[in-house]
Formats: sequence, C-alpha cells, structure tokens
Amino acid sequence: MTRIRLVVAALGAALLVACGGGGGEPLPPPGTTQRSAIHSAETGITYDLMIWLPPGYAQETARYPVIYAMDCESRFTTLGGVLQATGRRAILVNVCAMGAARRWVDFTMPGAAAYHRFLVRELIPFVDAGFRTDPANRILNGHSLSGEFVLYALYLEDPANRQFGAFVSEECSCWYDAAMHFSQQLPEPIAMEQALYAADPALPVTLVMAGDTLANAPSVRLVHDQLAARGYSALRLHYFQYSLGHLPMDGPAFTDALGVLVR
Repeated sequence: MTRIRLVVAALGAALLVACGGGGGEPLPPPGTTQRSAIHSAETGITYDLMIWLPPGYAQETARYPVIYAMDCESRFTTLGGVLQATGRRAILVNVCAMGAARRWVDFTMPGAAAYHRFLVRELIPFVDAGFRTDPANRILNGHSLSGEFVLYALYLEDPANRQFGAFVSEECSCWYDAAMHFSQQLPEPIAMEQALYAADPALPVTLVMAGDTLANAPSVRLVHDQLAARGYSALRLHYFQYSLGHLPMDGPAFTDALGVLVR
C-alpha cells in the first residue's frame, strides 16, 4: 500500500508538534530518559545511547515495541518529544553516531554490514536483557544518511531470522557512498536489492519511506517506486511526502510512521 501525504506547515508548527507545545490537549506524563553506552566488537566503536521509556514503565509489567534509531545527537529531543506528545507506548533506543565522519563509515557500504551486525548481535541482546521488550515488534528508524542505512539493513536481514519487523527510512540520502560521492544510482545497493528479491520474493515486513520536496524526495520516491514495482509479496509499503525541509520533516515523518506502526 502506498500513501502520499503533502504537508506544508510552517517550521514553527512542526517544532511545536514535535515538542508538544502550542496548547490543545494536555501532554501525558513525561517518559524516563536513560543514558548508556555499549562497545561493539563488530565495529570497534563505543556508542553512546539515549533511551526513552514510556510513562509508568517502572510500575508496569507490559512488554513494549522497541524503536531503534540512529543519530541521537540531533534526533533524540525530536523523537522523544513525538513519543510523549502522541502517547505511543514504545521504548526508544537512540544510538549516537559518534561524529560526522563515523556516519560515512557506519551508514554506507561496506561499513554498514558491520554496523548491522552490531545492531543484531550486540545491541538488540543488550536491550532485550535490560528492558521489557517485545522481540516480535522491533522498528528500525533513520534519517538522511542513516535513512540510507535503514535500506541497507533491510537488504542485509536474514530472511530465516529477521530481527526487525518494520523499517522507517526518512529523507534517505540514497545513492551516497562511503567516499562522500553522489551518483544517480550506485551499483551496490541495486545489486543487494536484486539479490534480496532473487533469494525470496516474500518480504513480510513494513517499510515506511518519507521524503521532502525541498530536499531528497525525488530520490526517495525513485527507490520507493523501484521496490513497489518488484511486487514483493507480504511487503507493506508506505510513502509520506512533505514540504518542510530536510531537517524539519523528521518530527512529522516520525509521527506519521508511528501512526502506521505503533498503536
């Protein structure tokens, strides 16, 4: 299924939505923020973590969906604000990028393969051991260059042992490579997607893609349309489009993705 939503709200309004300001209904009680860190043997890097727990977590016994997101340095306030403002019951694990240069290693190939192993072999077990998680309901979220990584992660998943049930790629910097070069289409992700389809045309996951007309929407829509044209069986595909700008669209896109994925 493909859905297009055109959003032309002002930046100030978008920030109010993300932060819960502007009057209207009162916000739910604030969630709990925890800071942590984990060293990865796969990448050799120690990653700082920002973890948001929903209100009442400590007093409850329920298990929660977990949203794994990248780029905590620039996104944690926005993502946590959206979760609080919308009242969605989920745990947010926001991994810090550990510097702009590191993003080019972890979020593009070939480094994305090691970063994906870090997520599934090290971070997910770490989080599952420390929090009441629902292993059947994991979401991977990225924006810009980490939005490109979300697609790599989709291609790298083991069909026999999927770790994520949903993928949210916002403003994907599609077609960027590790050398900071830009191409209309890079051969490696194209080959990875082709191999994914050849191995198994069944893709029982949800993929949400979002682009902004003032930035990356054309390339995001191109990738979306290519995936849609494949005809993967069981793939639940959504597309949202905005006209807010590359960074301001993050909060509204995350809000819309939660509406699809978290009840």
